[in-house]
Amino acid sequence: MGSFDVITFSWAWLWIAAIAALFYWVAQAIYLLYFHPAAKIPGPKLAAVSYAPYCYQWIRGRYPWHQEKLLHQYGDVVRVGPNEVVFFTPQAAMDIYGPAVKNQELFTKTDLMDFGAGDLGFIWENDPAKRKAVAKKTLPAFSSNATRDKEPVVHQYTDLFVDKLKELGSRPEGLLMNDWTLWLGIDMAADLAYSREFHHVRDGKTSDFVETIRSTSLAGTLFQLAKKMPLIGILAPLFVPLRVLRTIPAVLRNNVIESMTKKELVRIEQVAFQMFVAGFDPIQIMFYAVLFLLLKYPETRVRLTNELRERFNKYEDITADALIQLPYLNALIHEALRLHLTGASGFPRVSPGAVVDGVYVPKGVVVQLSTFTAMRHPRYFTDPLEFRPQRWLPPDHPLYEKRYADDNLKAFSPFGLGPRQCSGREIAWSQTRLFLGKLLWTFDLEGVKGHDKSIDKDFTVHVMWNRPELWVRFLPVGEEPSLEKGK
Repeated sequence: MGSFDVITFSWAWLWIAAIAALFYWVAQAIYLLYFHPAAKIPGPKLAAVSYAPYCYQWIRGRYPWHQEKLLHQYGDVVRVGPNEVVFFTPQAAMDIYGPAVKNQELFTKTDLMDFGAGDLGFIWENDPAKRKAVAKKTLPAFSSNATRDKEPVVHQYTDLFVDKLKELGSRPEGLLMNDWTLWLGIDMAADLAYSREFHHVRDGKTSDFVETIRSTSLAGTLFQLAKKMPLIGILAPLFVPLRVLRTIPAVLRNNVIESMTKKELVRIEQVAFQMFVAGFDPIQIMFYAVLFLLLKYPETRVRLTNELRERFNKYEDITADALIQLPYLNALIHEALRLHLTGASGFPRVSPGAVVDGVYVPKGVVVQLSTFTAMRHPRYFTDPLEFRPQRWLPPDHPLYEKRYADDNLKAFSPFGLGPRQCSGREIAWSQTRLFLGKLLWTFDLEGVKGHDKSIDKDFTVHVMWNRPELWVRFLPVGEEPSLEKGK
């Protein structure tokens, strides 16, 4: 066979391969559009045949807003991927996350967090039986008594934070709260989970550990998306700076339980690490969120400050039990949790073949709730995009407003529902109350820069939230704020 014949033969096979690939793609598209178990659920046609729009919006950091837009456009349920649907109603939340048999969920977790490490610990475990076994040993650590036992640790770090603000907080340029709230959250969580001291707040500076966490947020999202589109996984390491890749092994070695070397203790190490991650990220989000919102809505800051300073005569009187009794403080935290959601992934689950809010979701279809949409929807909340703590006040409170009487508070589920709901919600409430209580009793806050930004325009999210720089001055009570405030 001559060279010309070989070239002709090669091109013929390439054409055959291309035609076969095209035929396969067309056949698959027809199946996904008309015959897939989720085909009857409304949504964009492109989303029905490809995860490309899904992945694109996550890479942009705008997926929660994209999901919200689709739900407003298509109704209470929408198909967001070839095998994935999303709801947002309170009934859907109960149907997906609430039902359980012997405290085991019926809608099981997906493999979203399974990266082949060999053990999924407690939070990421998708086998209900294994998860229940770990929960039996873990949940006592989150009881009311255990939470009270941890309160001295929370006081210790909150007091240290207040002391550092007394020392540094009145600088004209203020302090960058993106750093300080993250440092405080990590320091608390490390001590509570590992009994380790990282000293970020004490030293007022970052560490390789913090920078590794920050720099791998996008890459973490890409690794998760690779389960939808495998090519993305090849590209993920390119989004981690080389200096961070070099520090990851040392960081991981430095932050595991060093004495746990036997195979049977791997799960304990994994669970402890998950408790640490779950203990710092939602907390640092809340610390930032309440400061951002208090500065953006100054009338709420005045009301909360008045409540705290009228209630407490001495700093030492500020305790978790005493703060529970303050209605405006608790209302404000509720509203901050509603407006700046700590988790944005939607908690995907695999349907067992069940009805969700009147819609049958076939077995094997991934289903989730857009809590982001639910807690910002005008069907459930008046002025849904505004920060209005008064919606959470009892009717006999002087700041209560009747216009919020019809808000459907069942749409509020920041800690999840059912057997998988956040185990650390009680300690999280205690941490946030003490943070706000001690901070606003001690200081007058002055926004320097960043508080004029918008959650909808200036925030994005990957594994972690990406938020504008928030610079704040902390003036000990009695000091006069500057006459000119930066923007």
